[in-house]
Amino acid sequence: MDKVRVGIIGFGRMGLTHYSIINTHPAVEMTAIADTSSMMLNMIKKYLPNVKMFEDYKDLLKSGLVDAVIICTPSILHYEACKLAGENGIAVFCEKPFTTSPEQSLELANMFEQKGLVNQVGYVYRFDVVFNKVKEYLDQNLIGKVSHVNAQFLSATIQSTKPAKGWRSKRENGGGATYEMGSHVFDLMNFFIGKQQKVYGSLLNQVYSESVEDICSAEVQYADGITCSFHVNWSDYTYRKPMLKLDFHGTKGKIQADLYGLKVYLRDENKEHGIPEGWTTTPMNMLPDPTPYYVRGTSFTNQLYAFADAVKESRNTTGCSFRAASETQELIHTIFENNEKQ
Repeated sequence: MDKVRVGIIGFGRMGLTHYSIINTHPAVEMTAIADTSSMMLNMIKKYLPNVKMFEDYKDLLKSGLVDAVIICTPSILHYEACKLAGENGIAVFCEKPFTTSPEQSLELANMFEQKGLVNQVGYVYRFDVVFNKVKEYLDQNLIGKVSHVNAQFLSATIQSTKPAKGWRSKRENGGGATYEMGSHVFDLMNFFIGKQQKVYGSLLNQVYSESVEDICSAEVQYADGITCSFHVNWSDYTYRKPMLKLDFHGTKGKIQADLYGLKVYLRDENKEHGIPEGWTTTPMNMLPDPTPYYVRGTSFTNQLYAFADAVKESRNTTGCSFRAASETQELIHTIFENNEKQ
């Protein structure tokens, strides 16, 4: 197709972010937006007169105005919106966490695959230049056989006992540190080394929140005996900005990576990659990144451009499919269930 007609469901913070990015893609035409806020609808009417407005997302999905849709609603609404989009032959980019049910995630993955519809979930760190370099090194066996990974995601998101409001205050709606932050790092591990095999232990702790966890710790096993220790804390007051940190331990060396760059330790020189023995540090800005547009980090542009390109070219490879997201959803709920058995 020459132009991909795109709609957005949910025009809050993420909807606005995604609009500002996807609207720069040369093959995209923004045609429709759905939101329940009268303030947002009035703003759209004033500043985006050529975009059709809907109060009910169901009307948007049945309108025939879109080839693809970006879903930015609370997580509890993802399943119904994705399902209706699929029934109407519409490609979907859905924000994370994918759903609040492993069964629903798997159902949607099967549905979109059977229909041959492009599908993607917004696990944005799969499109980060640092973590893509880590993936490249792991695939090329740079540090040998990996035995263990330490994975942390830390932020100062929740710093008060003041009762939380909105959908993020309830787990059944997709709230809590595990869904909000842990899902990202769980998905990254599946991206790096494949689907989880077993959860050995998990603990969910509350620091300030009353109805959701502020800290999630878990021990997970993957194929070939690889183990991973996860620690997620959105009440760590020492972090001004969220920080995702990974340590990979291998027989030939070690990789340390975060949102600002990576460090590699090799026991012996690797001439193929031009990496000497010992420590080598590569800052994020030293890695090639041809992203044409920057909002909140280039990875946000990379993921949406991958989605738009896939729809335009009628191919299902997007970087993070519903199938991959359903495996992350399965891990999240196994962690919840394991914690309840403790």
